[in-house]
Amino acid sequence: MQSAWSDRDAEAAVARYEKFGRDVALRVYTTRLLGSDPRLVLHGGGNTSVKTRLVDLNGEEADVLCVKGSGWDMGTIEPAGLPAVRLAPLQKLRAREQLVDEEMVRLQRANLIDPSSPNPSVETLLHAFIPHKFIDHTHSTSVLALTDQPDGEALCREVYGARVGYVPYLMPGFLLAKAAAEVFDRDPSVEGLILVKHGIFSFGADARQAYERMIALVSMAEERLARNRKPAFVSATLPARPAALAEVTRPVAGAGRDSGVTNPDRDGVRPAPALFTATTSNEYAEPATSPVAVNVRAVAGTVVVVCTVAVDPANRRTR
Repeated sequence: MQSAWSDRDAEAAVARYEKFGRDVALRVYTTRLLGSDPRLVLHGGGNTSVKTRLVDLNGEEADVLCVKGSGWDMGTIEPAGLPAVRLAPLQKLRAREQLVDEEMVRLQRANLIDPSSPNPSVETLLHAFIPHKFIDHTHSTSVLALTDQPDGEALCREVYGARVGYVPYLMPGFLLAKAAAEVFDRDPSVEGLILVKHGIFSFGADARQAYERMIALVSMAEERLARNRKPAFVSATLPARPAALAEVTRPVAGAGRDSGVTNPDRDGVRPAPALFTATTSNEYAEPATSPVAVNVRAVAGTVVVVCTVAVDPANRRTR
């Protein structure tokens, strides 16, 4: 995977979103880079954030977390899709032992700078508890191909070593945020976190560092998957030529006569005559009087055999 960062495009984004500030403009720019690559945002999953200072409705500056809002597509996000939440109240929540999702959402909304903003991501607290300025989170297909294995964490440790931290699987929300922060605290030098059976986080002091760390970490997963890869399906050698229609239908033609489907001594039913005679036609139909109706059709070079078996209603024996 290659970095798509462009200094020219980054500065163009800063100019376009000047009124929102440089931090938010670059957050929009790299979020779109991530969101435009389907290998990173499986089924639209993922989120991003930046810690910055913005002016609230009273005209006062506040430390905030601008984090992807629910319902926004990372590939086309605008500044409005990064609702700003007061940072200090979010960080205080880490001292709690429990926090149900409904209360978490109310607390996040209560601390929005703009009350008309969309709901912040369910993973807002994880972004708040990690101290880095820029944080990126994706559901990279390559990373998931490693973590979703029965020995997924071991595979990831083989690939990344101490370069990232490893967070055991938990449902997104408060407990996952706390667990991720504890893993980070044990080694603040890590460049990201692997959330087992979930995805990957990367972080940095600026937008480019966080983004390019994501690209580098995902590339490592891709390289590992490319080594000693076993095919998912075993290929078969096709015949040199397809079988002629008559070759396929000839064995079927005598099935009703010789297969023992009927027993005239027991059932009083005469053996069915030959179901059809193979000719050069592309369709064969059994006479309506036969107990077994067979249609053989050549459809786009494929022989399709359709059998209808009659059942004697008197004794329920197959005829």
